[in-house]
Amino acid sequence: MKKLQPVFDLINTILLQQLQIGLSSAGDQSLGLQASIDQILLKTEAAEGLSLEQIQVKVERLQLPYPADLNLYATILLENLDLNIAPAFWGRAAKTAKNPIVGKLGILLDRVEVRNLRIEVKLSPTKIADILVSLESCRIRLVGQLMQETTTLKLEVYNFDLRQKDKKKALADATIRLQDARIRVLEMMMNRVIEVVREKIPSKVSGIDIALIDSTMRLDLKLKLGPLPMQVPVEVQLSTRDNQFGIYIVKIFVGMARPIILKAIQTFAAGRREISASGDNIWINPWGKIPVKPELKVERFAIESGALLIQFGTLPEARPKALPAPAESIDPEEPTEEEMAELAG
Repeated sequence: MKKLQPVFDLINTILLQQLQIGLSSAGDQSLGLQASIDQILLKTEAAEGLSLEQIQVKVERLQLPYPADLNLYATILLENLDLNIAPAFWGRAAKTAKNPIVGKLGILLDRVEVRNLRIEVKLSPTKIADILVSLESCRIRLVGQLMQETTTLKLEVYNFDLRQKDKKKALADATIRLQDARIRVLEMMMNRVIEVVREKIPSKVSGIDIALIDSTMRLDLKLKLGPLPMQVPVEVQLSTRDNQFGIYIVKIFVGMARPIILKAIQTFAAGRREISASGDNIWINPWGKIPVKPELKVERFAIESGALLIQFGTLPEARPKALPAPAESIDPEEPTEEEMAELAG
């Protein structure tokens, strides 16, 4: 029970309001289910925590294995979910996670809105799973203001072996495809993220302010290069190449700071395989830092309509590896009289 105490400190009270459930047939071998919940409160007796509101969920298909098809199928649609996060939650979450950065996340978001999240699962008799996830939209807000949104996401995972105890290895061996996603990060979110990770920024940089103007990003750097602080505006443009994210330094407005900034970037990139810097160009390849190797196509990395845009394109049709056939028990046939005579003979 001691291991569960941090969880109880985070949430120990659950309140559920207005649950409605309906069952239906989804085919000869399939069952359908629809549920709606007005609100679920996850809190402690002393402080507010999470509030899940206007939940609309459907089990569009649940098909158990039967002789003609030994696979299990399930399709779940989360039509609507609004998650509200109380300020008091973040301090308790940081204590549970043992990470002070978690306690600062309240300056980034207090509400998450999910629309039409569909999860389709196929599970073979040999415990090999195919999982398809699609999402219409997920929006993150702070005090009603949009901070970040993800739309039209499509994620496919093929041949995920549930028998493998090492789940990281199981994911590495699976086929993972990310496509059609469009991610927009608003200017305010970018500046708030810098505040959250402030302790990770080199001490010579006392401040960074981001402004998104037309197709460019302007960084106002506050540097400690001597007895007096210096403010250096830097203008950059974004691009993509070979699924990498490119940053091109268009202009450094204080000429004497240019060699110092470029040298600092090259020094920072020298010890990191995911970053390369040459002259005014910086290329970031984040995919080597994650334990899986997803198939994807980065189509756009740019500033558009006051937001940082990352867009993933459509991939060719998937050709997942064939699943192993389930083992079948075969009853031995009775030997014929001729075979019995040969054995006796």
